[in-house]
Amino acid sequence: MLSGLLLFMGDRMAMNRVGVWGAAAALVMIGTGVGTAQDMKLAGRWDASVVANTVEVPFVFEIVGDGPTLKASFFNGEQRITSTAAQIDGSAVTFTFAQYGSKVQTTLADGVLTGEYLRATGKPFPFKAARAAAAPATVKAPSIDGSWVTTAKSNKGETAWRFIAKQKGGQVSATILRVDGDTGTLTGSYKDGKFMLSHFSGARPLLLEVTPGADGTLTLVQNKTTELKAVREESAAAKTMTPADPTRHTSVKDPNEPFRFAFPDLTGKVVTNTDPAFAGKVVFVSIGGSWCPNCHDEAPFL
Repeated sequence: MLSGLLLFMGDRMAMNRVGVWGAAAALVMIGTGVGTAQDMKLAGRWDASVVANTVEVPFVFEIVGDGPTLKASFFNGEQRITSTAAQIDGSAVTFTFAQYGSKVQTTLADGVLTGEYLRATGKPFPFKAARAAAAPATVKAPSIDGSWVTTAKSNKGETAWRFIAKQKGGQVSATILRVDGDTGTLTGSYKDGKFMLSHFSGARPLLLEVTPGADGTLTLVQNKTTELKAVREESAAAKTMTPADPTRHTSVKDPNEPFRFAFPDLTGKVVTNTDPAFAGKVVFVSIGGSWCPNCHDEAPFL
């Protein structure tokens, strides 16, 4: 159910930034003092992190294959964001991510990868990764499973968001749904009285600390700064907190006016709303961007 909700929430801000990313993306790893890339044996799971706005955000990173067959993956919950090509040059290996137009440049020393995650725009994120540790021991944790309504701090007029969590023991996967998209799938576990959840799939770095209160509420702290309060959606308190309706957030001035458009397709041919191929058919227009993670989420559904 959670994945279905994620698919429905597209990032409409893509209207303003379509085509920002045109360059291919790459992940570059350089080994020092360990021979060629073929000798590195990089395959396996890694506990990785990036530092975004001084906050360290942990995430799972995986490399599979060997030599020229190497592929690397970020994760959005169970969804993989996998490299589209690999190139090895001596002790360097380049993983291309055509989806994002970004790259990680890192060196391997003493079993640890360190370097930077370079984005198409904005400052790079410091990056590091070590071999994945064993899964944490099962701990008894309070239940936060289900749908919650949170306070919201939004520049789009929202006063409430939804926080949806799926829990198994001390392990949780969750997301915050806004009117124009979501945070991606936050994952993590319970420790020292709080759930530490995080997300980084090549986009949307976020650290979320979730602390259950004695009164049945939750305190959510985003990236060590923004604090939100959450109540269960079925509670009386939630009746005064109404998330914005995404079906009403954006509308057309005159729904009876035909939507006119003209743009070149991938071959350069101009396509318009009067194209004979559309005659007598329902035409669905979705505006997105290659840089937009929510657009990637919704594309398979569409």
